[in-house]
Amino acid sequence: MRFSFIIPALNEEKLIADCINSIKPQLAKGDEIIVVDNGSRDATPTIAKKLGCRVIYEKEKGISPARNRGAKEAKGDIICFVDADGVLSKTWLQKARKHLSEGSDAIGGIVVYENESLAKRIWYNTYTVLAYSGLFLSKFILSRAFVPGNNMAIRKKVFKKIGGFKHITGEDIWFSKELWKLKTKVGFDPKMIIYYSSRGFDEAGFIRTVAFWIVATLIKKSSKDYDYKHKWY
Repeated sequence: MRFSFIIPALNEEKLIADCINSIKPQLAKGDEIIVVDNGSRDATPTIAKKLGCRVIYEKEKGISPARNRGAKEAKGDIICFVDADGVLSKTWLQKARKHLSEGSDAIGGIVVYENESLAKRIWYNTYTVLAYSGLFLSKFILSRAFVPGNNMAIRKKVFKKIGGFKHITGEDIWFSKELWKLKTKVGFDPKMIIYYSSRGFDEAGFIRTVAFWIVATLIKKSSKDYDYKHKWY
């Protein structure tokens, strides 16, 4: 198996090096990292190139178009999605490789939010605890596993069959629903952890952000102009 990591990025010069450097030591021969620049006006693409990544450009704004473009350009038969402010746990790829070698078509992991304040880390990760408790129940009772758009490894042929991510908020919820329709083997590993910046909660507010995500799982809401700073339109 050859793995292609897709990192969508827009003005991420402060964080993208940490993301890339958490991936590089885990790669095997033939694996690659693709940074999809979505119109950065800072040093994001320069940093990515210096760190040995393949940088491509996507004019259409939004995380879904960027991820889809990266998947289209990927040379690997397994595509891994991680956002530019994420840092992978040291055995992330090892665990993903194991699940896929055992027949899974897609595998997802857990997102943990980082913050200098212990109180905020605990508060923000109540979302992780509650959300992933529901996902565990979905997997083991209904046999329906959710794959987070920013913590996922999937076979490229399956991704192409679904048609990629739709340009909507909560795109990974709707993507997972398409996976269920295909009756593919989808796994979930709580030890596949990616540590993310809590900047979205910091900027827009925790309750406001979670409420927005809940609404996004119920209705197909366009993600045009959506970013971590803006949640309501």
